[in-house]
Amino acid sequence: MTNRKIHKISGLIAGVVILILSITGFFLDHYNWKFLHTITLKEVPSHLYKLNKGNFNSYLIDPNDKNHIITGGARGVYESFDAGKNFVQTLDEVVYAIKDNKEFLYIATANGIYKKEFKSTKWNKYLLDGKIIKSLNIYKDRLLAVEDKTNVIFVDLNTNLTLFDKEVIIPKELLTNDITLSRLVRDIHYGRGLFDGHISLLINDYAAIILIILGFSGFILWWLISNVKKNKRYKNSIKYFVKLHSNIFSIIAIIPIILLIISGIFLDHGKDLNKFMNTITIPNKFLPPVYKTLKSDIFGADFDGENFYIGNRFGIFRSSDLINFEFVSEGFAYKMIRKADVLYVSGMGSSNRILDNNTFNILENAPHMFKDVFLKDGNIQYLSSHNDDIKLPVLDNITLHTFLYSLHDGSFFASWWIWINDFTSGLLLLLLITGLIRWYLRSILRKRIG
Repeated sequence: MTNRKIHKISGLIAGVVILILSITGFFLDHYNWKFLHTITLKEVPSHLYKLNKGNFNSYLIDPNDKNHIITGGARGVYESFDAGKNFVQTLDEVVYAIKDNKEFLYIATANGIYKKEFKSTKWNKYLLDGKIIKSLNIYKDRLLAVEDKTNVIFVDLNTNLTLFDKEVIIPKELLTNDITLSRLVRDIHYGRGLFDGHISLLINDYAAIILIILGFSGFILWWLISNVKKNKRYKNSIKYFVKLHSNIFSIIAIIPIILLIISGIFLDHGKDLNKFMNTITIPNKFLPPVYKTLKSDIFGADFDGENFYIGNRFGIFRSSDLINFEFVSEGFAYKMIRKADVLYVSGMGSSNRILDNNTFNILENAPHMFKDVFLKDGNIQYLSSHNDDIKLPVLDNITLHTFLYSLHDGSFFASWWIWINDFTSGLLLLLLITGLIRWYLRSILRKRIG
């Protein structure tokens, strides 16, 4: 079979799935886009409704009224005044955290910080309008927020004055950790594993857009070539789509596409491969540039009255002035949640921890990657997709984001669909190789003719 035929057959077989993966992947990279959570769908397979639970990442029970529950997430803030029997949406914003301070509630959103009294149903803009606030903690009369994993903002709740708003940079000499293959694979696939800031994400976006263009132009080319005998005018269109389908921009995208393919295959089988991937350690000196600075990697921040704690994918760093730091706890600090005088740390691919007497200890019996901590009847509870006892809103639809996620990981179709994704990924690698060969041969031919 010729290179041309292999390329054509592989493209026709895998084309639709490639388009699904590239289109959904592009949008999933941009969780903060509000329309992904406001557009809803009803006519979907019934098993997708259970995914709604994952849309909630914050939970709080009114300390003065146990019947009053406040929960929030991608779909906004929902409140119940009858112990969870009924919920009503009180704010339509993407919510990352809910905190309380005696008489007031504060929420971190993709559009700044909101505030209201417990008994009120109206949220008011408080601070940082238009900014993405990914983390929020309160210690007595001090509020500590993180803007888009980069800046730490410190606020006096008595005066509502911002004490400082600064970019936090961990000294390079402290960023010497090795990481597991599992961590590297996930970071690369989710657009945070190559360069600082949003550059890694932009590279992923570029690869996705190129795949979308290649997919559509490939199908159009196949149709035009198949029908050119019926209509000779298609010849000019064929030339145009050949140039669109095969160009230097596609060649540049090959490396990030391959990275996405390989990391995606590993993630498809994360449950089976995790033990293996966690046994392989990547030395720090071989890590991509982002791990040398981690400038835009603040997943959580906290203040205990004396020290600041900054959490990133390496672990937790302590500082009294946010200039000088010491490394105090190893392992990805996915969430840092303060309840009164206690700091809880949710690990991602690492142990959950608790800060006790200035020392971080393993937090026993807490679910992996819990999203929030709350008090119920005086006992600590964890908001997690593994906890079925928590009262949450029952919704009769799913968001566009949830729909796209289910298409991307194959759960929309069936649990075995990951093998279809794997097969398609293999064919995509074949398409890249044969396409590169065709591009090279054509360039040689053009040089000889020219």
